[in-house]
Amino acid sequence: MAWSITGSPEVFRSEAGAFVAARPDLHTMLLSGLDTIERLRSGVTAPTARLGWWRDVEGAPTTAAFVWTPPHLLTASSLSQAAAAGLARLLSTDSGRCAGLLADATSVRAFCRVWEAETGKAPADGPRVRLHRLDELVPPVIAPPGTPRVATGDDRPLLRDWCTRFVAEAGPLGADLDAFVDERITKGGWRLWTAAGEPVAMAAMTTVVAATARITPVYVPPRHRGRGYGAAVTTAVSQAARDVGAEHVLLFTDLSNPTSNRLYRRVGYQPVSDYRIVAP
Repeated sequence: MAWSITGSPEVFRSEAGAFVAARPDLHTMLLSGLDTIERLRSGVTAPTARLGWWRDVEGAPTTAAFVWTPPHLLTASSLSQAAAAGLARLLSTDSGRCAGLLADATSVRAFCRVWEAETGKAPADGPRVRLHRLDELVPPVIAPPGTPRVATGDDRPLLRDWCTRFVAEAGPLGADLDAFVDERITKGGWRLWTAAGEPVAMAAMTTVVAATARITPVYVPPRHRGRGYGAAVTTAVSQAARDVGAEHVLLFTDLSNPTSNRLYRRVGYQPVSDYRIVAP
């Protein structure tokens, strides 16, 4: 039993593609990470990829996988005890710096036990998040004043500023901030809620991959909170994702923020699985 590693998206898809594609909701971060690697690999800033898959015995089906572009988060599927132990040992001897591991809570616990045994140090605990999937979109009963619109290049300074504020409150977006903002502008993925001509909230959707889009981030400046703008802009961007063909619309919430968890449930999102981020 061992992890197999490649830098080739083609090899990874041939060995682990069917496993990853079987659950586009649970594997959303792997799929979007792989898509980014494939789109950028021919450019001057092509990311260095480490793609892994686990088989319990040689020739058996793949039962776990990870996608990693150092030094960003390594995102993993659900891991058996053996796969989690193997990943901990692999990373403890790897020269690449790992910003953190994102996986379901059970898998992370198994990883942490072995990491501490191998290194003598427990991984630093990070955010605990919950993955939600949109069921039936439920617009707010009483909509706040204003309307949504697609953000453009003229809005870039505002989006960049609000993303910086979002990161300061909620943690990293897992990508270069400028590239994150610009990609979504290019793809028409940003939505701004405007009231009296002023932007009061923003939300974005990822590119649709495997019929799946993820909503991230959603941000309302403090002075505009408590007025329903977060629910309104989330509804707008969720509908936009559905309109461009996303069968699965997902988002992560911070479990330490009960307000956002209640908000997303009200507009139609249902819990799927709990995840943790740890920094080895």
